[in-house]
Amino acid sequence: MKVTLYSQYFNPKNSRRLGRKIPLEAAKKFSDQKLQDILKTLRIDYEIKEGYYPRVPYEKCNIYNIESNLKKGTVIKMIERKL
Repeated sequence: MKVTLYSQYFNPKNSRRLGRKIPLEAAKKFSDQKLQDILKTLRIDYEIKEGYYPRVPYEKCNIYNIESNLKKGTVIKMIERKL
């Protein structure tokens, strides 16, 4: 199953209303390189492309298309714990 993750989900500058999906304390430790390392340690195949998150269309972000049997919310929680 393909799942799309936007780097805006983990951006500490965004409020929850603008799309951040993890607590602020965990988001403060976020970087794109760290997210890539976490996906590698979880052995999740992914590809990265640049694009825009629909709630923040004026700011570019990375889009991670991942191949996983897990639900999107489960993957986000796993990443949050690793941050």
